[in-house]
Amino acid sequence: MSNLDRRLSAGCPACYVARQTRKHYSIMAFKNCTKCGASVPEGSATCPQCGNPMGQNTNNPKRKMWTIIIAAAVVVVGLCCILLFMLPKGCAKKAPSVDLDPTRSATTEVESVDENLVQLTPEFIEAIQKYDQLSLFSEGYAAVCKNGKWGYIDKTGREVIPCQYDWANPFHEGLASVRFSYDSGYGFIDTTGREVIRHRREIAVPGDFSEGLVVVKNEGNDHFFVLDKEGRKVFQGSYGKGSYAPYSSFGMMPYVAPIYIEKFIDGKLYIPKGESGYNVYDTKGNKVKEVSDSEMEQITKRATAGQAQTFTHTLYTDKMYGGMMGEIVLWGVKDANGKIIVPAEYDKASIYFEPEKIDLTNGVIPVVLIEYSGISYMGEWLGICPDDGSVEHYGYVDLKGNDTFPKGLKERCKKSRLKAIELYKAKAAAEEAEAEAARAVAETSKAVTNALGDDEPVPAVDEAAPWADEN
Repeated sequence: MSNLDRRLSAGCPACYVARQTRKHYSIMAFKNCTKCGASVPEGSATCPQCGNPMGQNTNNPKRKMWTIIIAAAVVVVGLCCILLFMLPKGCAKKAPSVDLDPTRSATTEVESVDENLVQLTPEFIEAIQKYDQLSLFSEGYAAVCKNGKWGYIDKTGREVIPCQYDWANPFHEGLASVRFSYDSGYGFIDTTGREVIRHRREIAVPGDFSEGLVVVKNEGNDHFFVLDKEGRKVFQGSYGKGSYAPYSSFGMMPYVAPIYIEKFIDGKLYIPKGESGYNVYDTKGNKVKEVSDSEMEQITKRATAGQAQTFTHTLYTDKMYGGMMGEIVLWGVKDANGKIIVPAEYDKASIYFEPEKIDLTNGVIPVVLIEYSGISYMGEWLGICPDDGSVEHYGYVDLKGNDTFPKGLKERCKKSRLKAIELYKAKAAAEEAEAEAARAVAETSKAVTNALGDDEPVPAVDEAAPWADEN
């Protein structure tokens, strides 16, 4: 073998590149051409025998191993995510909540809020301050007065129907009677303010809808008539002579009318037939029977069962007038079982002339605090009243005793009330002393007349003194 052949045999048979040592040759990596099968050094772009492109070695064992490891890891992670997603929520440990309010106690439990009840929130209290008068909530709405005109607010205190009516009554079965002016008569609106039954003078005394019907009467007329929710007249009738009973429709002041207008109860309407007893009509206007006063009392009790009721506490009685109307009373509310839910510490509560049943479905009661500047006696039927300088503050009280009045107002009104009573006592004492003096003069005059005879004139007696002729 020639020296050239030896050098060639020690080098690469494919490219004839001589290697300096046999050691270097031994560690070179080769791969076979996929086209001609020639041995080609690792890293060659093409086969030197046939020119076939060689590419990368995909059969590298290390690379293959890492590929398998990475794929296995991806599969394991995916399976873990699927298992976590499919686990029941109760199996996962809930992270402790962080209370960001430092004023809240850790043991404080949030009370559930009944959506049907009016909540005395700061926003609600602020919203109602602009109204001069407030009424009882009914079906989620309350009539309110601003600048002499009435409208409606919802449970949040938002004015949903503008204050534009001369008078407004509570909602019943989605409809409320309103009066645009004194001589326009009443009409009925829905909760959007749309006039469903056109106002007309014929509707002078409206009732409340019940069972889809309402009883109304014309002013100065002995007849009543019944309307449906479309305003159609269903039937009419008359009440007996001598009937006279209060009709309480509006939250603060009952309307007294010469007819006992009541709502339908279990499909029956009860109208006084005279000074005693009631005629009973069905929803078609048929007279079905008559009931006595005692039977009617039981029917009314059953119809108002479960409702709360106002009660009074007499704060002062004027002895001069025998306590008939010469009284100052405070008002509160008891539930159907007689338990006090609102203490008697308000000057007015709901309908305030007599204890009345109150529907507490909406959870608040309209109340009034009076800041007295004095007390005046208005006569037999009006009794003792705040004088013209006194101020009335309207608000609400809820079933827990919370009210919407500013802090300190209740105590201020209490002090003014007691001061006004003391002033009235002093005034009454002065009037009594004056009357006593008038009686003394009368007695002296009488004695002089008896001594001198009937020819002498008798001094005149002060007609303003009610005790002048007692003796």
